[in-house]
Amino acid sequence: MCGIAGVYNFRDRQPVDPIVLRRMTDIIEHRGPDDEGHFIDGHVGLGHRRLSIIDLSPSGRQPMANATGDAWITYNGECYNYRELRAELRASGYEFRSESDTEVVLALYDRHGVDVLQRIEGMFAFAIWDARRERLLLARDRIGIKPLFYYHDGSRLLFASELKALLADPSLRCDVDYGALAAFFRLMSIPDPQSIFRDVKKLLPGHYLLLERGRVSIHQYWDIPSVAPVNGVSVEDTVRAFRSEFAHAIKSHMVADVPVGAFLSGGVDSSAVVAMAARENPAPLRTFAISFGGLAAFDEAPFAAKVAALYGTAHEQFEMTPDLVRALPEIVWHGDEPSGISSSLGVYFLAQAARQHVKVVLTGDGGDEVFAGYPWRHRGRHGLFARLLSNVVAMWPDRLGSGPRERKLKKVARTIAAPPAEAYALHVNLYGPGELAQLLTADVREAARDTGLDPIERHYNQLPTAGDLTRKLYADMKTTLVSEMLTKVDRMTMAFGLEARVPFLDRRLVEWAFRIPESHKFNQGEGKFVVKRAMEGLLPPEILYRSKHGFNVPLRQWMTNELAHFTSDTLTSARFRQRGLVVPRMVDTLLKRLFKNGEDCSNHVFELVALELWFQRYVDHRQDLASLASVE
Repeated sequence: MCGIAGVYNFRDRQPVDPIVLRRMTDIIEHRGPDDEGHFIDGHVGLGHRRLSIIDLSPSGRQPMANATGDAWITYNGECYNYRELRAELRASGYEFRSESDTEVVLALYDRHGVDVLQRIEGMFAFAIWDARRERLLLARDRIGIKPLFYYHDGSRLLFASELKALLADPSLRCDVDYGALAAFFRLMSIPDPQSIFRDVKKLLPGHYLLLERGRVSIHQYWDIPSVAPVNGVSVEDTVRAFRSEFAHAIKSHMVADVPVGAFLSGGVDSSAVVAMAARENPAPLRTFAISFGGLAAFDEAPFAAKVAALYGTAHEQFEMTPDLVRALPEIVWHGDEPSGISSSLGVYFLAQAARQHVKVVLTGDGGDEVFAGYPWRHRGRHGLFARLLSNVVAMWPDRLGSGPRERKLKKVARTIAAPPAEAYALHVNLYGPGELAQLLTADVREAARDTGLDPIERHYNQLPTAGDLTRKLYADMKTTLVSEMLTKVDRMTMAFGLEARVPFLDRRLVEWAFRIPESHKFNQGEGKFVVKRAMEGLLPPEILYRSKHGFNVPLRQWMTNELAHFTSDTLTSARFRQRGLVVPRMVDTLLKRLFKNGEDCSNHVFELVALELWFQRYVDHRQDLASLASVE
């Protein structure tokens, strides 16, 4: 796992400035603290920061050239099937100069061009400069596990693993995209391909960008299967097939020349990963968990310890008692874009602790999105009681009052009455359209009004013939999984040079999961049905069948205690109020609901705090990024 960056100058084939290229890689040194490299071919430049995982020797340095020296690659990721591909290439006469998976990817490109993307399995974002064809290829993995930002203004194209690397170029335009900002308030993250800046985009998962002879085009090379699930398959057959596919995913994700550990929360997904990975590891698997001492409602550490004991792992448990006021600006810095995902705090400190022992960890991320692990999103909404509730609220909306219970009741009623796509968006989003209109200032609303359909609605509607559950999971995979879950895990682990791998998002496993009957994923209110059935006998019932918890942090307690003064000072400051993004009266109302009324609107308030901290770091001190004056 690494960090990549690069520049392509269109206008007059102007030579790449080596100082700018070095700044771009220096600012993401945390992604690759082991080594660095730069290659400039006139108007094209590639940069790399290396985290050595496969082939730790100097022969794995990047950017890496092919055998003839006319194609170069800078690569971030892991190709899990590189050994099989390497054997195939060697049998056909290719002579390798390294043991790295990077050379395998480049060799396959030499033979197959962009079709290399159909051959490799893994998580990746890479760039290949092909001088023979005057072609620059940028590619991102199928699911979107690894990030890739780019900026194209007609005279040059810049790309990098993180947004901050692009901002190392002081001439890059940085106008805030208010449409992306509105999406942030709804989703607590910014959906691809948007970024917080109007002129910076994220390459979509399963896509590649081709810059050939001065022309830029973007192509999709993979998507989640849209075929109808195969019905009539027994649960027993599905369970057997899951065990086989999951075992294959785990085994492939264990490939490394350094020790591999695992995050262990004690939930179904991370416990399933540990149960299977412990069998593949010759030594006791290293596992890592966080404890929230004294907060039993959030503390899953006892469950994690039970799984660790069951599989004899070398278990490390860390009690989370951080200095949050000091840590928040660093977390916002590493988050890259505004993020209201409070669980980033937990991942950040867990990654910091785990990096003391390993360079690679497996995580359980993706299990919920692939196998319907959020039961509250997937239960039916058209029963008789639901329809009566919707009718009552519609007839007498003003009589319900405006307290927290009444607001929740109104949201439930709106969700019930809405068409399926809109209903799911209302269910997932933090703010509904009306609530967001009240929060945002008129200028921001006007700038954001032409952004089109809500991202969740748009992706839900892309599978018109699929079942409701499949459409929901497809929308999850395309939105919150990428912009929220995977972004959080990538940035918070790579902040410490720790590589996180996600076996539940193995391409084969995902394609298989979207072809099984919906009832084998969500059955009579039970999410991840096939996963739990398959893990019976490997994990105890109290792990498999306890209530869904999720990797949550005690945000409300923190916001009203350790972070109370910091939160209030931040959101009542003149600097925050003068930005003109949100209506001050609505912010005051949120603070009152949290601090005086005891209402849990901590996510709403935390989102505003995170946004203000982001503006302070990335907008107010924009010039610092070019001079590499970071909080690191």
